[in-house]
Amino acid sequence: MGAWGVGPFDNDGALDALGVLDGTEDLAGGLASGMRELADADGYLEAPELSGAVALACLVAARSRGAEDDAVASGWLCRNLFTPTGALREAAHATLERAIRADDNELWELWEESGSLDEWLTSLAPYQRAVSP
Repeated sequence: MGAWGVGPFDNDGALDALGVLDGTEDLAGGLASGMRELADADGYLEAPELSGAVALACLVAARSRGAEDDAVASGWLCRNLFTPTGALREAAHATLERAIRADDNELWELWEESGSLDEWLTSLAPYQRAVSP
């Protein structure tokens, strides 16, 4: 049974993305690449990949605002230092905007079908504010 919860770090796609980048030498490059690849993608996006990109965007947002309540993300941020540059914040913003588009991604559809769409959107709102231009 996989992990699945309303928070951006509460699912297998997010945990996989964090695991791939944990301890990476070029952390800022890995974060940017992981977000941009999906934020800029054309067509329909699958939930696991988009969940991973959302988690990366939320890491950038959490580092930007200087706090993170989620224990998994907080631990990851303590082990992995990076500066949330303007380019990373822009990529995070684009990724979160892409995730909340209703017409072309499985993640949105799954939350809508589960009846928890509003709760999911609410969980993303503080991260969106942290990286808004």
